[in-house]
Amino acid sequence: MTPNTTATEGRLAYESGQCERGDLLRPGGIELTVRAILCCGLMPGARVLDVGCGAGTSLCYLQQMLGLSVTGIDTSASAYMQTLAAADRAPMVQGDATSLPFATASMDAVIAECTLSLIEDKQKVLAECARVVSGPGRLAITDMYARNPQAVGCLRAFRGTCVSGMIVREELETELASQGFQVEMWEDHSDVLKQLLFRIVMEDGSLQQLWTRDGTKKQEAERINQAMRDVRPGYFLLIAVKKRGMQQ
Repeated sequence: MTPNTTATEGRLAYESGQCERGDLLRPGGIELTVRAILCCGLMPGARVLDVGCGAGTSLCYLQQMLGLSVTGIDTSASAYMQTLAAADRAPMVQGDATSLPFATASMDAVIAECTLSLIEDKQKVLAECARVVSGPGRLAITDMYARNPQAVGCLRAFRGTCVSGMIVREELETELASQGFQVEMWEDHSDVLKQLLFRIVMEDGSLQQLWTRDGTKKQEAERINQAMRDVRPGYFLLIAVKKRGMQQ
């Protein structure tokens, strides 16, 4: 999913075509997606919304292999076209995660893979997820988080990059509770992030293009790289359940 932030000059890796290399820019790949679905206890036919479905890898698999009734949403027009081709016309809409074009309580689960950290207004997105999920439906999130949250302030100062929205676990859990979700499970999967970063370094020579926009000056790129080292990024899978009677 492309970041829902104010437009700035240059493009992120997500927008420049680098994300078209399969699951390279999504830690854990389809295996982590399947684990999330299993942990949600979803059965064939369950209604699932894939927020930030990108090129449609999960959308296609969940529909064709697991028998789920899946709908995808993404802000990117190019990702939209890719999804139509890759997912055999699985239902997908181009839209904004902060204003989901779906009826209240119309989904049994929402998944957001490597998406939430890219969106500036996380509170609004989580509120929309809470609205469209019927209790006791599930919300599954996989994303990067700060293992050293004390250093996250410096990282967030680099607005317009794909890492400025780095998630802090305590903040996320507090916001989920305010939206009527109860966290059932938090798993650390930082090993899959390390594997992904290693692959990118081996293929591209560095991580600079992953964290920055095209045309970012060398000094700023070095500061972003240092901020990332300081924050010690990890990767997580979270499952939260919508409390009964908590309808938005």
